[in-house]
Amino acid sequence: MELFVLDFIHSQVFWTGTAFFILLGILGKFVVPQITAVLDARIEKVAGEIRGAEDKNKEAEETLAAYTEKLAEARKEAAEVVSRARAEAEALAKKRIADVEAELTRKAEDARKSIAAARDEALRDVQAEVAALTVQIAEKLIHQSVDKKTAQSLTDQALKQGLNG
Repeated sequence: MELFVLDFIHSQVFWTGTAFFILLGILGKFVVPQITAVLDARIEKVAGEIRGAEDKNKEAEETLAAYTEKLAEARKEAAEVVSRARAEAEALAKKRIADVEAELTRKAEDARKSIAAARDEALRDVQAEVAALTVQIAEKLIHQSVDKKTAQSLTDQALKQGLNG
């Protein structure tokens, strides 16, 4: 038996080739357009998803930029508020210090005046007491009455002599 019969091979190659080309025609007519349509739909879907992702990315970047800008504005405003509050606090503290210093100065002046008045009054009281005691002593020594005017002049003379002497 022969392995290859050449008479039969020619007709077999013809029919195999014919069947192959018919199959290619059917595939090209019916299957390839469906595969192409599915691939085109898939490409369009992926492209749409990419466009959507790019749009969302752009939107997110815009939102981030707006957020960053608002955050910078808020920080600037907060710094201004803190600066204003600090300046107001310093001004208030200076005013309070000035008020307290003025009050202390006024109280010190009042105290000086009060001390001077008390000293003057005490000196007048001591002088009057000394004059009265001097008059009493003089009356006892000379056994006569001395009026206040004379007693005052004698007291002043005695004090001057005592201080100078």
